[in-house]
Amino acid sequence: MTNRSREQLMCIITESSFALDDVKLFLDTHPYDREALDYYQNYRQIRKEAMKEYRDCYGPISAYDVADANYWTWIDEPWPWEGAC
Repeated sequence: MTNRSREQLMCIITESSFALDDVKLFLDTHPYDREALDYYQNYRQIRKEAMKEYRDCYGPISAYDVADANYWTWIDEPWPWEGAC
């Protein structure tokens, strides 16, 4: 784990999400393009690792990431309008 800041991880998550959305559009019309498929898998892995690191260091990034079945941890962090983003 590299212990990057919340802002660094959010930047990686946002950028990799954009890259994935963009290449998905290309793959809709070029489903066998090896280079595009490799690009997709690379950014999918980058995003997955950044999401895990964010959750491990700063808590859930969305309500779908709440892992504790005994406590609604989503409320532990400041809301976006409270300066969390």
